[in-house]
Amino acid sequence: MLKENLFKALAGILLLTAVMAALGYWFDEQMRFATNWVVERIGFAGLCLILFVTDTLVTPISPDILLVVIAHSDLAEHWLFYVSILSLVSVASGMLGWCIGRWLSHFNVVQNLFGQFNQEQRQFIQKYGFWAIVLGAATPLPYSVTCWTAGALQVKWTTVLTASILFRIPRIIVYYLFIASASNLFA
Repeated sequence: MLKENLFKALAGILLLTAVMAALGYWFDEQMRFATNWVVERIGFAGLCLILFVTDTLVTPISPDILLVVIAHSDLAEHWLFYVSILSLVSVASGMLGWCIGRWLSHFNVVQNLFGQFNQEQRQFIQKYGFWAIVLGAATPLPYSVTCWTAGALQVKWTTVLTASILFRIPRIIVYYLFIASASNLFA
């Protein structure tokens, strides 16, 4: 499972790089106009709110879109500051997602869903929960689902926080660097 998810993550990064390179080559001016328009309308606080929602709740919207906005707007001048703030917002969102999962675990429907795990499987989750969080934090897998599941399965909050800080923050910075540099590949 680990190899398969790492392969998917690498394929996702390569696909994202190719798409961003193509968009940057053919639509650079339009992308800069559109991303600056978004930043002017909602501001950086709006981008943080969008990230907070997408990383807390299960949504079909990838938070990587916000990295595209930063990379192709005037915010790119101070990208490290903005991307670092987004990274911290993402970690906070994951922790709220963990709390939601923990709260949901008190409902019968969720207990029945997760109650199907036998003792051996629960011990495995407790033992390797850190690496499950790492997969959700560092790959294109839905981080919110990972955190909800960790909460529902009683993975310690310190485990979730540690894995998120160590892997979610670098993941967002690395993805930003791929996105920002990909548009310049054919320029």
